Amino acid sequence: MSRYHAYLKKAVAILALYKGQEPFSIFSKQQFSLDRRMGATDRRWVRHYCYCFFRMGKALTDLPIEERILLGIFLCGKKEDPLLALLRPEWNQLMTVPIADKLPAINFAYPIDPARALDSKEQHTARVEEGHTSVNSDLSLLAGWLQAVFPFQDFLSATLQQGHWPLSLWEQPLFFIRLRPDKEDLVCEALKAQQIDYEKVGEYALGLAATTSLDSWPGLHRDFVVQDLSSQRIAALLRHLPQNEIRSMWDCCAGSGGKSILAIDTLGPIELTVSDKRKSILKQLKERFAQAGLTDYQLQEIDLTKPVPSYFNDFFSLIWADVPCSGSGTWSRTPEQLYFFDCDTLAQYKELQRSILQNALGRLQPGGYLLYSTCSVFAMENEQQVAWLEKEMGLSCIKQQLFDGTTQRADTLYAALLQKQC
Repeated sequence: MSRYHAYLKKAVAILALYKGQEPFSIFSKQQFSLDRRMGATDRRWVRHYCYCFFRMGKALTDLPIEERILLGIFLCGKKEDPLLALLRPEWNQLMTVPIADKLPAINFAYPIDPARALDSKEQHTARVEEGHTSVNSDLSLLAGWLQAVFPFQDFLSATLQQGHWPLSLWEQPLFFIRLRPDKEDLVCEALKAQQIDYEKVGEYALGLAATTSLDSWPGLHRDFVVQDLSSQRIAALLRHLPQNEIRSMWDCCAGSGGKSILAIDTLGPIELTVSDKRKSILKQLKERFAQAGLTDYQLQEIDLTKPVPSYFNDFFSLIWADVPCSGSGTWSRTPEQLYFFDCDTLAQYKELQRSILQNALGRLQPGGYLLYSTCSVFAMENEQQVAWLEKEMGLSCIKQQLFDGTTQRADTLYAALLQKQC
């Protein structure tokens, strides 16, 4: 048995145990720690096979785990694969062709829709007829597969319904960092010295290979922050704010503080308050702020699913609410979330977000601004919430934007800037 057979067997065993109760990255590390014989290369291959399984989403879930892994390798891969060379050599020969050209090779054996299944003769006939007939057939087949992998396209934000956003689920995004002010030369020179390839994307963003790790770099948070490209681009909405009017900001779902650092770097010095309901994440925030050189801020532990505590009586000219959501805009990084997703949870997120917004808005000054953001691709969490904020909460939307990162191998995020009436 080749080592790739052994990797496949290990991946199947791990996937059989995983129930989605925690991020797969954490679960897989725990499983790898039980087998000391596995080296870094072994773990990388097994993890790759597992993620290929998840990238198949909701398609053909009744197939054995091993079959879904092989399909995932074939559909998501762009170069020949040693496991496919052993088990599916006819697929391996097609690894470098466009995805639409791969599908006819598997649709007879794995028909997503019986009406779309073509026998070998019909496939051949369709592809030797006039070019547009073949192209139309391939595009129709691609649409069927994408619908099977991601059967929630009717829920997408409007701008995404016009394209093939679900294709991004079949590709690992890049690793992005944001350069802090006046640190570009320092960071770029350090990357070159370590022979780490990067691509400059925009004024402050660098894209690196997905496997890059900079956790141990001394300049982390001080000179650069790890932040997805689309998340960085939310700064464009911050620049819509009138200069000198934003004196105070409350990052009310602060997480580990990346948004606050972005706001400080974009707006300059402001009175900053950060809060979250999780003690552990606030501890991480304090450590991150210390590394970033941020010392002048107020920190609160607040659960915004409940009324704001009476002791917290400050008012703010800007509230940034990056609310809990489905996380669907990041599923290309965490495809296990797609595999376990139930669309019924969207209604739960909608109510959770509205509860947080209602409680937080009580601390927004008249004429103040709300920056609402999600890492979701669903209209229910995006445009529909903004419409609710306008109709029920009396805010006016200044600008809203869905940051589609698919063309640059980044996440997809949504943000809207709204203003409270004076």
